[in-house]
Amino acid sequence: MERIVKGKEICIVPTFQRTALLAVCLEAIRAAEPGMEIHVFPDRGTSESEICARFGAIHHLTWQHTYHGNTANMFEALKWANVQSCSLVFVVEDDAIVDLDCFEWFRKALFKTPAAFAACGWKYSPHALVGDGPDILMSWYLSVCAAIPKHNLASIVQHARPEYYSEMREYLDLAYPGSIRRGTKHYEQDGCILRVLESQNKRCVWPRVPKATHIGWHGYHMSGKPFDCSLEDSIQLIKLALKSPTMLSVLMSGGALPKLGHCDVCKKLLISSSDLLAVCVECFHAKYPNLAVTSSSHYYLRNQL
Repeated sequence: MERIVKGKEICIVPTFQRTALLAVCLEAIRAAEPGMEIHVFPDRGTSESEICARFGAIHHLTWQHTYHGNTANMFEALKWANVQSCSLVFVVEDDAIVDLDCFEWFRKALFKTPAAFAACGWKYSPHALVGDGPDILMSWYLSVCAAIPKHNLASIVQHARPEYYSEMREYLDLAYPGSIRRGTKHYEQDGCILRVLESQNKRCVWPRVPKATHIGWHGYHMSGKPFDCSLEDSIQLIKLALKSPTMLSVLMSGGALPKLGHCDVCKKLLISSSDLLAVCVECFHAKYPNLAVTSSSHYYLRNQL
């Protein structure tokens, strides 16, 4: 399909010590946009060169620092993007798994609403009403999965400086003294961008149905832990969790990691919650093709298949 928003596009992916999540993130971007120019920014001088090479992404060297959270890394990436020759910058955090139509929705949304400051592809709230209907315009921004027209970056990256990174709340309270966010804890990078767009009386476009899934149960501010297994097994387990809304909800709420199991027939990894014999859906229905499919992952059996 011809691009609705004309001009070069780039996608920046900030990441920090979540290699398996990054791999699933990049794979989803490649599935949605095989030719997308992807730039990965691993925080605090870490390296993700192997995963970048696997998905044809450009790996950027960053500097070591001790600033709080991901604000410095995100803003330095946006500062880099601001001097590139492009018209649209996609931001996909390493724990956002985009849908196949995510980028096309971004283009259409910004084409229909050219005055929008940005388009945000996730949920505007955990209590968001998901369903049919036109896109929503609101004064709210979240960086999980977003598209920012290049001409709006300058007003953001003016704050890409050590004074902000080191004392974020104090800096923003001084920079935007009239903001209703003054004195609140919403002062990291998306809070700063929110103040910028509010100061310009701008709004962002949001979809009625999210165009990405957020899977960051471990990271900067999350108490969860990564899977304790090999990188390749972790990638497969993350993909299994994506197919199980219940399991993903448990992980995102800080619940214990699920038990790991294997299909008794093909031996592939399964997310299991029982010590009973488990057989994956594919193996079970290969033997019993006439039975109704009632699971998306596996079945438990009392006896061997």
